[in-house]
Parts: sequence; structure tokens; C-alpha cells
Amino acid sequence: MKHTSLMIVLLSAITLSGCIYVNDSEDGRHSRRSVPYAQPTVGQELLDLDQARGSGVINNIEYEQAKEAILAEIN
Repeated sequence: MKHTSLMIVLLSAITLSGCIYVNDSEDGRHSRRSVPYAQPTVGQELLDLDQARGSGVINNIEYEQAKEAILAEIN
């Protein structure tokens, strides 16, 4: 009986240890660690620009101007 009780206590402790929440922020509120965003590639910028033109957000003139500006950055 003593052995069974000990096993139940140990299993409960192991199971409940996954439920512990530790808040390590200075002000006591939960905060996410900031993760720097990756810069989009030139190809992705051009694809996004083409999608904007295709959906009507920008016109052909604005598309060409923005495309030239993106391509000028890499040269």
C-alpha cells in the first residue's frame, strides 16, 4: 500500500510539473521575446509589387516606378 501511494504521488508530480507557468518578465506581465523580422528578398518584393498591380492597388506607372526603385537598390 505504501509503495502504491508513493507511485501515485510521483506520477502526479511528474504530470503536474508540465502545468507550471513561470513568468520571467520584469514588470510581472507576460511578454514575448522580440524576434527580428527577416528582410524580404528582391524577388519577393517584385512578386508583391506585381500582385499589387494585378489586384488594382497600384497602376502600371506606379508599378514601373516602384520596380525601378527596387532594382536600383541592388545595383
